Amino acid sequence: MADIPIRHIEPEQDTEALQKVAREVAKILTPNEEILYVALQNVTALSIRKDAVVITNNRVIMFSPRIMGRVTFKDYLWQDVINVTMKQGMLSTQLVVETSAGKEETGAVDKEQAKRLYGFAQQLEQEWREKRRIREMEEARARAGGVYMGAMPGTPMPTAAAAEDPMAKLSKAKAMFEQNLISEQEYEALKAKVLAEF
Repeated sequence: MADIPIRHIEPEQDTEALQKVAREVAKILTPNEEILYVALQNVTALSIRKDAVVITNNRVIMFSPRIMGRVTFKDYLWQDVINVTMKQGMLSTQLVVETSAGKEETGAVDKEQAKRLYGFAQQLEQEWREKRRIREMEEARARAGGVYMGAMPGTPMPTAAAAEDPMAKLSKAKAMFEQNLISEQEYEALKAKVLAEF
């Protein structure tokens, strides 16, 4: 049976155990979804069938094998994840996934694997926060009637605004920044362009 691709594997991880998890998880992946990392339950856990936490580019998946080959999945889309935290113990670590619906704690995950998984989770959280921020800014711009400043990349400047007073342009840019319609970088770029026109 062909191995399921896992983007990151640590040399000390049990590749056979990883592939068992990956084969089951692959059955529920969506198109263009890939497994980034699998953290296995610590060897000290008392259960015969070991749980795992799987990070994909779309979600966090809690994997729990059951008797007679059955598997339970709990998954949380990154767009809904508010925070991922770690509770480190002497021999193992618990990961806590917080969403708008509540919190979910994992079983006893291997400490080193939990740290690696946590790093991936922080990176993906940050990427999704930025996506949400951009979407919120675009929605706010649309509600504001699509104000044109002419300095934003790819935004055509209406001809009536060409004769606008530089002070009025600066005031408009500042107002847009204060209303979170543009980012600080966009505001600074607009300000620099208007000042260069003097």
